[in-house]
Amino acid sequence: MSNKTVDSSTDPTAGPAARPSSGAPIPSRSGATGGGRGGLVGAVAAEWTKLWTVRSTWVALASTAALIIAYTVIAGGAARSAPADGSAGGLPTAPLDNLGTGVAFMGQFGILALATMVIATEYSTGSIRSTLLWIPVRWRMLLAKCLVLFPVLFVTGVVLTPVGLGTAVAALGDAAQPVAVEDAVGQAFAVGGYLGALGVIVVGIGAAVRSVAGTLTVGFLLMLVLPMTMQSTSVEFLSKAADYLPGPAGMNLMGVAENDAYGTATAVGLLALWAVVANMAGYFVLRSRDA
Repeated sequence: MSNKTVDSSTDPTAGPAARPSSGAPIPSRSGATGGGRGGLVGAVAAEWTKLWTVRSTWVALASTAALIIAYTVIAGGAARSAPADGSAGGLPTAPLDNLGTGVAFMGQFGILALATMVIATEYSTGSIRSTLLWIPVRWRMLLAKCLVLFPVLFVTGVVLTPVGLGTAVAALGDAAQPVAVEDAVGQAFAVGGYLGALGVIVVGIGAAVRSVAGTLTVGFLLMLVLPMTMQSTSVEFLSKAADYLPGPAGMNLMGVAENDAYGTATAVGLLALWAVVANMAGYFVLRSRDA
């Protein structure tokens, strides 16, 4: 008889107990032990890459800057050339107010376009299917977009504030009121906070509407047209309710609202509430209809 050594690691008849254990962990399907990034961190990294590798991001940010500069120059020049009898037509001569109204009436629409492209363009091109294949957890996909977009837009607002203030002061000339450093810093945070909140709100709208044109339309109506229409009515309830829409909340945050209905804390709370409501609506639509 010959003695043959049977390799239990390759013998298909050998049971699990006969096979040697290497002690190494078995890689999971998600690749968690393979060194790759998954979960929310991986989703954020993917959204960050998508945001900065398309030309439209830079075009939208440049358009936002151009719109703010254009408004501050036009409004500042008009206020400076107004008659000395005070009939300036309500144009602000305070550079901070000039900047805030420029963001509310013109600059925010560049951000509206950027946030729309972040979410709604994926539906129009069909790339949302790939996104949901890579990030199958629906709430994680929306959260990743918001976590990328908010800090980018916040920094954009902070950076554009001194630019807009500079052009406002230059356009107003001798009519410009003095600006304190602490007020300028506060306005920078207010502008950044509003633009960041606007982007997050639009992400939720885009997930619910699933259309570039529809998202732009709803965003434009919600931020500007609907509040102005409600405030111009003679119905007191509608006029007061308009103050709690996201557009007027942003104007209160930046200190350029006509009636100063509430303070900074309430404005921040309202914008946060609108962001949560919009993304909850987008999430439920995404869960019910999928891609």
